[in-house]
Amino acid sequence: MSKGKYICGVFAAALCFLSACAVSESGADTDPDGAERNSVQAEREEESASGAQYAYSGVIVDLAEDSSLGIPAGSDVAVHDMAGQGEKVYVLLEVRKWGQEPEDPTQKTEYTSYYQVFSCMADGSGTAVSEKICLPESEGYVEDLQVSEDGCVAALFYPDTGENVSLLFWDAFQDIHWEKQAAAGGSLFLWQDGFVLLAGKGEEREILYYDSRGELTDRVQADGGVFDGFLNCYLLPDGRFLVIASDQEGESYAEWYDPRTGGQERQALPDIIGRYQTFRGTTADILLCDSAGVYQLEPDGDGLTELFSYVDADLDIDGFQTVYQIDGKRLAGVFSDGGVQKLGLFERIQVPEEQQKQIVVLGVTEELNAGLRRQILAFNRESSRYRISIKQYISYNEELNAIAQLNTDILSGNMPDVLLVDEKMPLQSYLRKGLLADVGKLIEEDAELDSAQLMENVLDAYRVDGTLYYVIPAFCVDTLVAKQSKVEDRRGWNRDEFTAVLSDLPQGTEMLSETSRYDYLRDYMRVCGREYVDIGQGECDFRTEDFVSMLQFAGTLPEHVEELDRDENNFDSRYLEDRTLLLPVTIRALWDPAVWIYGCMGEDIAYVGYPAESREGSCIRACEVSFVLSQKSGSLDGAWEFARSFLTEDFQRDRLHEILEEGGLPIRKDIFEERAQRAATQEGYCFINDEFTPIPPMTQEQIDRTVDFIEDLKNPVFEDEVIGNIIYEEAESFFQGQKTGEEVADLIQNRVQLYLDERM
Repeated sequence: MSKGKYICGVFAAALCFLSACAVSESGADTDPDGAERNSVQAEREEESASGAQYAYSGVIVDLAEDSSLGIPAGSDVAVHDMAGQGEKVYVLLEVRKWGQEPEDPTQKTEYTSYYQVFSCMADGSGTAVSEKICLPESEGYVEDLQVSEDGCVAALFYPDTGENVSLLFWDAFQDIHWEKQAAAGGSLFLWQDGFVLLAGKGEEREILYYDSRGELTDRVQADGGVFDGFLNCYLLPDGRFLVIASDQEGESYAEWYDPRTGGQERQALPDIIGRYQTFRGTTADILLCDSAGVYQLEPDGDGLTELFSYVDADLDIDGFQTVYQIDGKRLAGVFSDGGVQKLGLFERIQVPEEQQKQIVVLGVTEELNAGLRRQILAFNRESSRYRISIKQYISYNEELNAIAQLNTDILSGNMPDVLLVDEKMPLQSYLRKGLLADVGKLIEEDAELDSAQLMENVLDAYRVDGTLYYVIPAFCVDTLVAKQSKVEDRRGWNRDEFTAVLSDLPQGTEMLSETSRYDYLRDYMRVCGREYVDIGQGECDFRTEDFVSMLQFAGTLPEHVEELDRDENNFDSRYLEDRTLLLPVTIRALWDPAVWIYGCMGEDIAYVGYPAESREGSCIRACEVSFVLSQKSGSLDGAWEFARSFLTEDFQRDRLHEILEEGGLPIRKDIFEERAQRAATQEGYCFINDEFTPIPPMTQEQIDRTVDFIEDLKNPVFEDEVIGNIIYEEAESFFQGQKTGEEVADLIQNRVQLYLDERM
């Protein structure tokens, strides 16, 4: 059997401790009277107060290679359903044997399939597999194929002839099979010793009850409105239906419905319910699963309690396909590992004191990307002293948004040791309160790191009053480019120079294309916002000719633009043919300009940027992953050990790309220079009007010009969602001709200054 038992801790090679908490002895079955239900949150709080550490003991079963299944070579295994009862876990598998690939690529590859039920105990022992179950392969189709809590399989068969639907049943381990005519099609549920069929559509709903032999025993007319447009529906052990749905206003809710009494109970669900899969739980009716872990929804609907974390379990996966919660400390989950279906059986256990590591809490307000998750897992395995534990702040709704929850933790003295930077975070406020560690000092004191090894201008851009608070593994540059023949080799321009070029454009030539007025407002403020706002000093000045001029230019752009289905290397000929002058670009690799020079523009380019009084109309932006550290942390050494790992030579050269979904420039000078030299040999392609265009390597002069431009920049991106929204809202009255640019600038000035005063 291809089955591996491991403990996520120093008991085995994989090191993976839970955040500080304590529990009572694990292994108890779920209380049949419901004593355990909804107790997990209180238990976790009690555990946290004890200061103990917990890990996951786990057994992983490779469902494709388990020898007991006897899967034929070249077959695929797909999981359809999972269920369980107490200690017993059942997984319903489909085994597909593929035929030869057809010569005609328009034809599908044929396959044959059969089903089996794999079972085991919660600790991975007692494995067994049923006999093969062969379903009808022609003249119809099967739906609602599922496994029951005692390992039986049921499904509905719909014949192509349109005749009556059949109810199919197998006792997978007793080799019992029967087929009965069903009263109707619909949604099938296995319940107690029989079956329940939710039939009909809209208001015409009926619930049909069958015994274990498929004999109809009862039928109940149901309130069809309960099931109207449901996303998921479950049948609970007490006979009530649990429906996950949304109303006409798009608000999500859960509804418990008793068809025999007509009783209904509704609970609002978090605004972000769409990002989760939902499952039936044991400690709560509703379990939620996302790319970070498994949670239970609290009874009041105002929070989630984490039951399981993939990082804590040392799992590099994007989520479980299906979940069976055994009890408050154990669960089973099916997941894909490199395209291979696996079953994981996990139990929370206490880590002996001598084997514990110091916990470093990483606070995140957005989903982790897969690359960053892998780096955290690698750090946890490689570090002998520290372990990263994720504290995920989830925006349940506008009142309970992620930043508000983070601020609550900070105010209560529970600031995470490291924060993954989110542009919505009020970092200036944290800085003024003395909450952020001096990263520049940590770099200077690091025997293996030196600020001279890093891109000095990027560090300078992110310094606040001379102090660096950010760890920036990678950066990019936002700017506007144009043909040198049209604007000379200028780097930056002011309002008068921009206006002069605009007025001299030939008739029919656009300054910008495919950019709406709102796109321009957003991009302009990201690059030039510091011309008008000093967040640190809490001051702003929008009553300027430059700002009014920007509004006036934005007003010449369309309200909406058509979203064209083009990737980043696909252009039309508008720039080559001088029908458009300026191209908004982001430099994420030192070879990027080659595409604009040889493909899009057809000649050397100038990095002109957006018009600004300072002529600094281009900006540096930290790419995707950056960190700040808590000055108040009791684990600052561990926080720094983790953060510095992203600045090391090995990481920057070989692994940086793994944490960047869209690419980025390395912060280390030596690696940056290596990338620059690579641009002198790198070839590529782009598409102009959907025609293939080869791209040769850049010349040394072009590389030097690009490197000089990047190294001269010291203007950081301006990111403040509130200020951006104020500008969008007030600018609308100017675009509609209801107010002058000066009047709008005055309104923006007053609102932004009030906002800044409240932040101070």
